[in-house]
Amino acid sequence: MRRLLPLGTAVAVTAASLIFAGPTVAATPDVPSGDSAAKAKVVATRFYLRGVGYGTRIEGGQLPVTSGTTGFQGLGCTNKAGLNRTNYEASATVPGLALIEGVKTRTWSRTRPAANEVSVNSLHNVAKVVLGGQLTITGVNSFSKAWHDRKGFHTKTSTSIAGISVAGQTFPIPTPGQPLVIPGLARIAIGEHKERHDKDGAYASANAVHVTLIATDTQVRISHSASMMGGGITYGRFHGHSNGTQVRALDDNVKSGPTPLSYMGCQGTKGEVKTKSVAGIDLAGQLVVGAVENQQMGKQTQAKTFGFEQSKIATINLGGGQLVINAITARANVTRLPNGKLLADANGTTIGEIVVNGSPQAIPDIGQAIEIPGLLKLEANVIDKTAKGIDVVAIRITLLDGTGAVIDLAHAHLDIKPSGRIMN
Repeated sequence: MRRLLPLGTAVAVTAASLIFAGPTVAATPDVPSGDSAAKAKVVATRFYLRGVGYGTRIEGGQLPVTSGTTGFQGLGCTNKAGLNRTNYEASATVPGLALIEGVKTRTWSRTRPAANEVSVNSLHNVAKVVLGGQLTITGVNSFSKAWHDRKGFHTKTSTSIAGISVAGQTFPIPTPGQPLVIPGLARIAIGEHKERHDKDGAYASANAVHVTLIATDTQVRISHSASMMGGGITYGRFHGHSNGTQVRALDDNVKSGPTPLSYMGCQGTKGEVKTKSVAGIDLAGQLVVGAVENQQMGKQTQAKTFGFEQSKIATINLGGGQLVINAITARANVTRLPNGKLLADANGTTIGEIVVNGSPQAIPDIGQAIEIPGLLKLEANVIDKTAKGIDVVAIRITLLDGTGAVIDLAHAHLDIKPSGRIMN
């Protein structure tokens, strides 16, 4: 067995890929062989499908130790059945804390025409996890399935664990709701399941094992699977987001992620306008932003797929009043028609007022800019059309102080990708 480094050592994860032939969930019609899955015909469906799985995730508690997901794999926002994704890791080490071996993830979507079934599935297997050089857990598996058939949406989950031991001493497998506590060492819970389904969709997830290391409150989750699906995909799949501010620069100290950030679900919002807002944003006192509100809507009908992303900023103040901009709105509108034609525009994108050092300024035309020498360059209505949608930034400010910072104010992006379905 590999020697583990002392506790508190910085996290380093190393992995090598191979096919793991260890324990798996018991044979079931839900889990076709690798060959049959690889040969499955890819077909477009009327459902959006997502599936993810990973081997382990570690949060350090009192230790400055965190590990990302091992063996992560997933099906992103898709409406296609017949897809198969796998990921393997022979071993991964979190120095001083964990040794993880034989991590295998598989996510796939499939159809069973005889049962009029479309499903998305996630299966995860972990051969062995050794925690703190003492606690060994073997044969950990989780499986999640969401599907639709003649009777509607359904879900299914299952988990299993082969063995638990400490320094050669075996312990009984805990049961759901009855964790195993090894005094002074760990609390081990199994079978965290979540399932819900209604007339609109289905979600299923399972964490096979949740370990709490008592001395440090380190949380270790082993073998996670999740599957979700919903109906309503007609001519397009949505991919969009909106945000009020984002700062990019050569100097990491002045970076700021998109705030607030709204993501569009791949099926849209079923025509509902969803809103996210913040009262204000203060970026180190240099850029003060008033109220920000994002709105988004996406709808699928038999006639078309359409929607919008929008972000509105009440006011911004840069440099203690050197630049003030009021009533900023970015809006991206996209429609996909049955014949594949895409319509996209930025109608609704507006700027109320630009004031530089107390003096109102004309809003620059597209391709033009306002420049304050040595301070900034300002562009308005930065619009980029693509084959699948449109990207709109209402105001883009480039600082001329040597930092190379670029500030985007009111950003809206929306793509509607083709669904591949042929509608009658």
